[in-house]
Amino acid sequence: MNRLNVRLLGAFGVVLLFTLAIISLALILVLRARPANTDEEYIQLAATTIDILSTEQQQQFLDNQGPLTFQEEVELQLDYLQSQADNNNVRIMLLAQNNRVIWDSNGDYPREFSGLSAREAFVERSQVLGSTTVLYKGEFDHKRQKWLYVEQPIRREVILLDVDNGKIAVVNALVVATQMPKQSFRAVIREYLGSGMFLAFFQAGCIGMVVALLFSAGIVRWVSRPLLDVAHAAAKVAEGNYATRVPVHGPDEVREVARTFNTMTERVEIGQKAQRDFLANVSHDLRTPLTSIQGFAQAIADGVADDNAHAANIIYHEAGRMTRMVNELLDLARIQAGRMDMMRQAVEIDELLKTVGESMTIRARERGLQLDVQIPDLPRIAGDGDRLAQVFTNLVDNAIKHTPAGGRVWLRATLDNQGVLVRVQDTGEGIPREDLPRIFERFYQVDKSRAKNSGTGLGLAITREIVQAHAGRIWVESEYGQGARFNVWLPQPIWDGQKTVVVRR
Repeated sequence: MNRLNVRLLGAFGVVLLFTLAIISLALILVLRARPANTDEEYIQLAATTIDILSTEQQQQFLDNQGPLTFQEEVELQLDYLQSQADNNNVRIMLLAQNNRVIWDSNGDYPREFSGLSAREAFVERSQVLGSTTVLYKGEFDHKRQKWLYVEQPIRREVILLDVDNGKIAVVNALVVATQMPKQSFRAVIREYLGSGMFLAFFQAGCIGMVVALLFSAGIVRWVSRPLLDVAHAAAKVAEGNYATRVPVHGPDEVREVARTFNTMTERVEIGQKAQRDFLANVSHDLRTPLTSIQGFAQAIADGVADDNAHAANIIYHEAGRMTRMVNELLDLARIQAGRMDMMRQAVEIDELLKTVGESMTIRARERGLQLDVQIPDLPRIAGDGDRLAQVFTNLVDNAIKHTPAGGRVWLRATLDNQGVLVRVQDTGEGIPREDLPRIFERFYQVDKSRAKNSGTGLGLAITREIVQAHAGRIWVESEYGQGARFNVWLPQPIWDGQKTVVVRR
C-alpha cells in the first residue's frame, strides 16, 4: 500500500474517531438534560408539606408566644411558614380563590398560580400521623426556572391578610415547591455505564468503524489510483517520453485532471516535434547560405574566383537571407513576450491593400501567375500600418509561393460585421485536412519535402500574432488539391476625438 493510501485511510480513521467522540459527548449532554428521577423529590415535598401543616407543630409554635391579637397571630403564622421554608430549603406559597397567590416565602410570587392546570392526585401516607393524605403534585415555570410542587388543600378556615392588596383573604391551599433537580455528569456517566448502554454503543461504534474503514478503503483506491497513474505518467514525461497518456477514470475532478494532463502532454509532444522540425529546417536553411558564403569567400581569398563581383553579390544575398531569418525569430519572440510596440493610428486599409497588391504583382508575373486585386473603398481602422502590411504581404507571398505557374491569386476585401474582412485566395495545391489545425503553429511545415523553399515556418505564426494584437482573427479554409483561402478580420474602430476605441469581435 502506498503512502497516499495510508495517509488517506489515517485521515478517515481520525475523522471517524472524532465523530464518535462528538456523538458520545452529545449523548451525555442529552442524558444530563433529561429530568432527574423526580419521584423521590415529590415524596420529600409531600412529607415536608404534612410536617408544615401539622397542627401540633403550629400550635406549639403559637403557644410559646402567649396571648395574641388577630394581626399578631397572622404575622406569627407567616413567620412560622417562612421558618419552615428556610429550614427545609423549599418555597412555600399560600393560594386564595382562583389560584391567586397571597403569600410567597420567596417574596417574588406570581399574580396567578398557573401550575394547578397540570396537577395530578398524589397519595402519601404520613409516617408521623399514620394516616393517608391526598395531595396534588405538578410542575410550573417561574422566571425561566422549572419548579416541582406539592399542593395541600386547606380544609379548615384559615384567614390571612393578602399581601398583594392588603385585604383579608381565606387560604384555600398551601403549595410547597422546589427547583427541578438536574442530573450531574457523574450520575449520568454512572447510569450510562451501569445500564449497559455504553457497551451497546461501544459495540455498535466498533462495527461502524470497521464498515466505514472498509468503505473508505474503496473510496481511497478509487481516488488515489488515477492520481498515481498521473504521477507515474508525469515521471515518464519528465524522462522525455512525451507520448505518455493516462487512462481517464475515477471521480469527475480526477477525470478532469487526467484529461488536462493528456492535453498537456499532447501539446508538449506537438511542441517538441515542431521544435525538432524547426531545428531541421533552420539547420538546412542556415547551412545552405553558410556553405555558399564560405565557398565563395574561400575562392576570393585563394584568388581562384572567376568573377569576384559575382561571388561578392552571392555572399551579400545569402547574408541577407540569414538576416531575414534571424529577424523573423526576433519578431516572434518580441510579439509573444509583449515587448513589440504596436502603433495605434488611423490606417487607410484600402490604400494599404492596394499598395501590397501592386508590390506583389511583379513577383506574381515572374512566377507566371495572375494576381487579381479587388479592393473597394473601406473605412479607416486603428493599428500599425507597417505590421499590417507585413501581414498581407506575407499572405500574398505565401499564396504565390504555393501556386503553380498558370494559376491565379486573389486579394479581396469587404465590410463584415463591424469590421473589415480581407481574403487571400489561390489555386495552388491546398492544405491537407490534418494540417489545417496546425497551420499557424511555430516552425510548422506542411510539405516537409519543400521545406528548403518554404522558409522557417515562422511567417504564419508571426502573422497570427500581429492580427491578434490588433484584436482581429485569422483563419484558413482549404481542401487538398483545391487551393486555400486565408481570411483576416480586423475590427472597425469607434473614433472619439483623438482617441480610438477598438470594437472586439
